[in-house]
Amino acid sequence: KLLLATSILTGVSGSETFRDALSNISGKTTTKYVGAAVNEGYFDDAPYKETSSDYYNLVTAENSCKFSAVQKTQGTFDFASCDQVAQFAEDNDMAFRGHNTCWGVYNPSWLDNGNFTSSELVDILENHVTTVLDHYRGKAVAWDIVNEAISDSAPYDFKANTWNNITADADGINTNYIDVAFFAARKAEPNAKLFYNDYNVASSQGWSQGKSDAMYNMVKSMLDRGVPIDGVGLQMHVGTGYDLVDGVIANMERYGALGLEVHITELDLVCSQQNGYDCVWSDDMEQQQGELYATLLKACLDTDACTNFETWGFTDAHSWLEDGTHPLPFDENYNQKKAVGSMLDILTGY
Repeated sequence: KLLLATSILTGVSGSETFRDALSNISGKTTTKYVGAAVNEGYFDDAPYKETSSDYYNLVTAENSCKFSAVQKTQGTFDFASCDQVAQFAEDNDMAFRGHNTCWGVYNPSWLDNGNFTSSELVDILENHVTTVLDHYRGKAVAWDIVNEAISDSAPYDFKANTWNNITADADGINTNYIDVAFFAARKAEPNAKLFYNDYNVASSQGWSQGKSDAMYNMVKSMLDRGVPIDGVGLQMHVGTGYDLVDGVIANMERYGALGLEVHITELDLVCSQQNGYDCVWSDDMEQQQGELYATLLKACLDTDACTNFETWGFTDAHSWLEDGTHPLPFDENYNQKKAVGSMLDILTGY
């Protein structure tokens, strides 16, 4: 049953942060992380570094660990930017989460235009996954091995992309590129948790049910065939009017029943009226946003399978979304929005 978090949102008392408050309740919840995506390009901005390291205990590189950033030229790997995020995490006693080794878009032109055979693509993918995970062996707590493979509409098959040209091998073990990537990842890194990550799948009810069920069935099939997957990432790029939290809880619980972990990965709550990004930002809208952040956080804390609660960025100054959508817990000047107080209320009162 959904219990809406309706704290008074009076602001933050003292200097407690998400990471401090989560540490204080470590024996009461299986949730280990309150995290945020970061971009090393903003590390010269002192408030950016200080806010992220003070408040969060996990970071994900927004873009710099993706295929196109790491292997722009075939066979040549450049980890400089991704290393900056991993080092930032280590320097600030934060966990580092890798994102991602295989995605169907934003790949280098040499890959998408190479006209490679299935066998050649298997070699390329295995080499990339192996090289990346070996480089960060022991440094990442988890990796999104494959990102956003499922189509957005029925019959929810795999999206058309370069990797989809990989066909099943003779023994039927690797039935598609997803299998190839996960088997290579486990061989290269036996300790990091391996995740599949996607959007419009968080709730098993309502408008996302079709794609959500397709992802669940895919993941269950992977487990049944012995593919080494440890968890799923549920992206949540939604609006302040999102009303499917009951479905998110039910979805997390069914993955937990499979023995998998769940990470809420790319969370941001745009100012919207569920009709696009039209927004009139107001105290009431900020209150609504704060309550939804708190409700989703509590859902994660209450669900044994949910071990990470992560926003895609943390300040409205730097978001992948349009200006004026106000999606994140801190405003453009790194001031705490009501979301910060509401989330701290949940953590400190847990």
